[in-house]
Amino acid sequence: MGVVLSRSLFIKQAILTLALAVVLSLASSTIQFFEGVRYQKEQIDQNFDELLAVVEKPLAEAIFRLDTAFAQQQINSLLSTPSIAHVEVRDELGELFVGATAKERNFSISHSLADYFLSDLQVYDRSLRLEMPVFQAGHLIVLPEKRYLLDKILKEHFSSLTYNLFKDLLLASLISLVFYFLVTHPLMRLTESLTALEHNHSLPLSRAFYRHHRSDELGHLQATFSRLWNKLSAALSDLERSNSHTKAMIEHAADGILLLDENNNITLVNTAAEYMLKRKEKDLHSASLESLHVPSSWQPFLQTLSSLQINEPLTVETLYRIQHIELPVEIRLAKYTIQNKVETLLLIRDVSERKETEAHIHHLAYYDPVTNLPNRQYLADKLHEAIQRHPQRLSYSAVVFMDLDRFKTINDSLGHNVGDQLLCCVATQLAFLVEENMVFSRMGGDEFAFLLTHVGNDKELVEKAINGFADSVMYACQQVKKAGHHEVHITASLGATIFDGNEGSAEVILKQADTALYRAKESGRNTFALYKSEMQAVSDARLEMEKALHHATEFKLFNLYYQPQTNDKNELIGAEALIRWKDEKKGFISPAEFIPVAEEIGLIVEIGHWVLNEALSQVAAWLKEGKWQLSWRMSINVSPIQFQQAGFLPMLKAQLEKHDVPASCVDLEITENMLLNDLSSCLEKMNAIKALGVHLSIDDFGTGYSSLKYLKSLPIDRLKIDQSFVRDLLTDKSDEAIVHAVIAMAKALNISVLAEGVETLPHYDRLREIHCFFYQGYYFGHPLPPSEFIAAFVPDLPKFPLS
Repeated sequence: MGVVLSRSLFIKQAILTLALAVVLSLASSTIQFFEGVRYQKEQIDQNFDELLAVVEKPLAEAIFRLDTAFAQQQINSLLSTPSIAHVEVRDELGELFVGATAKERNFSISHSLADYFLSDLQVYDRSLRLEMPVFQAGHLIVLPEKRYLLDKILKEHFSSLTYNLFKDLLLASLISLVFYFLVTHPLMRLTESLTALEHNHSLPLSRAFYRHHRSDELGHLQATFSRLWNKLSAALSDLERSNSHTKAMIEHAADGILLLDENNNITLVNTAAEYMLKRKEKDLHSASLESLHVPSSWQPFLQTLSSLQINEPLTVETLYRIQHIELPVEIRLAKYTIQNKVETLLLIRDVSERKETEAHIHHLAYYDPVTNLPNRQYLADKLHEAIQRHPQRLSYSAVVFMDLDRFKTINDSLGHNVGDQLLCCVATQLAFLVEENMVFSRMGGDEFAFLLTHVGNDKELVEKAINGFADSVMYACQQVKKAGHHEVHITASLGATIFDGNEGSAEVILKQADTALYRAKESGRNTFALYKSEMQAVSDARLEMEKALHHATEFKLFNLYYQPQTNDKNELIGAEALIRWKDEKKGFISPAEFIPVAEEIGLIVEIGHWVLNEALSQVAAWLKEGKWQLSWRMSINVSPIQFQQAGFLPMLKAQLEKHDVPASCVDLEITENMLLNDLSSCLEKMNAIKALGVHLSIDDFGTGYSSLKYLKSLPIDRLKIDQSFVRDLLTDKSDEAIVHAVIAMAKALNISVLAEGVETLPHYDRLREIHCFFYQGYYFGHPLPPSEFIAAFVPDLPKFPLS
């Protein structure tokens, strides 16, 4: 059907007309048929009433007389009528009196079809009764033959149906021919003319067409097409202009596209712009360009847009407001002229991801990830800017370096997580001191810095201001800080330099502040130092020391010397292992000089490990040679930083097992200042060391800051009185009182006491008088290399001068 209807208009009209004629004819005939069926049903009822009326009385009399033969004769006469299929006569009790069925006959119509059309045809049931005498005889039941009746009806209507169908088809054909000549043929001529318009400027129609169709619809259609063609020719140039627009937009497009007219009204929007701006094209057409911008960005953009020259594209960045969100965009502006009209093309690109990436990179480059403070590079850049802008000799600025005292010990003992939290806590507290003219940064590790610009014009007043600021910083650092589950006490050392722009470079200024910081550390920490020119030589010497110390640690250029320890009976009770470093250029360097530097630059753990390994190795060798007694102790100094290491205890166990040295031969010496860091952690570790069988001593006792009340809970074996008290024992009553107090306290706590720095016989005698029975010092022997120590002290014990 689809193929047929796709042909010419005449074919379509003819087919549809004939189909409509057939449908209408069949509908009309169907209506007539059903009307005929209804009429025939009425005739059938009437015929059956007349037929049954004839036999009612005879059948009633037959029942009254019980004459079945006569009754049978009557119903047989009824069955002779082809419209009756079955007859029954029942008495007054409903019992069958007589009955008969017509012979089976063949019909072209089925029972179901007959039942469908004659479904309401009744089964005829007549009462049989006598008037004289009055008698209710029974019932006559007659079933009509519906197939016969329907067949008769169809035959009567078939001829009428055939006639009507033929008549309607003939009429439809005539109408189609008339339609062809009046409409279809002229339309074909008009269509052919329109097809030829590509090569002609007017419609090439015959004069007959104009004559016959000048005033009808086809004539109007021809005139309308003529006018449309003229307009279409004019519109072709506009279409070319529109096509040029499209090409121009495609050539310039990056992401979203907005086209503005001469009045900067939006005339075109592409899909990418709709998606980016979260607005439909119809909304953007009615909106002003200003509505897309963040208020602060509109005026600069408008000025750029107004000053844009023809055919001079420009790329700018601005901020759009998209559903209450600021969106950074990059816009390529291009203004051009088409057919004497100026238009502006906006090629819009979302650069939010690029901006976020740039901001992230900038933050990584200039901010510390732990404290979120500016980093060293940020401070250096700001310092460089300050030097460039500095009004020389008119204003002073300053750089203040700050270093947290004992931070490495805390970081190593409590963990890096606690250390990071402590740094954040310090940064938060010190941030309250930062003013508008300051930059507060983390330089790395536990070192912070402040840049204070334009502090003042009077250098003396500036120095006082910097001193006051340093005091505020140190006070803030001294406050108790919460790091994790720990309350941490910490102090800070500060160094500062004041500059006026004549120093030359930021590197020089930073080096000066760093030098002042080292001077503050050397002064005892928790203090402040202002840079002086003479400090530079000291700083250079320290850097040289650090370099040499790294070299010595890497190549194990240290040696262990051993100093004897004796009792009051002139017996050797052990020795202390003392590290010695002989530099190629400077010769022997005192441990008091390089050990603090090693602690600061993080080499003390490695050095301490080497000392322990070397001392135990020597004890093991002497034990095998029979030159060391099991009752003697090898005293080994342990740095607080090394002691606080999480791996110190496993390392100690491994060294004892490695060298197969009895734990009772080892005495670890720790300082009381170490207990300030974390007493509970230290106590736990000291108990574990005692469980191994290793002895513990408090070295330089009396010089630290630990509370004496903690002494009773510490699992220590011996107190070593610092040599500073022993040296002036005979001349200074205060020192003598301190020594007396230490000895008495140790005796009460059942702890032995060893006096260091015993250099003369009077010192030795006085110590014995006040009941100090263990000694170490030059009076008994200087520290010696292993072979010399054995040769001097071991073979002929006791061998110490007593007078």
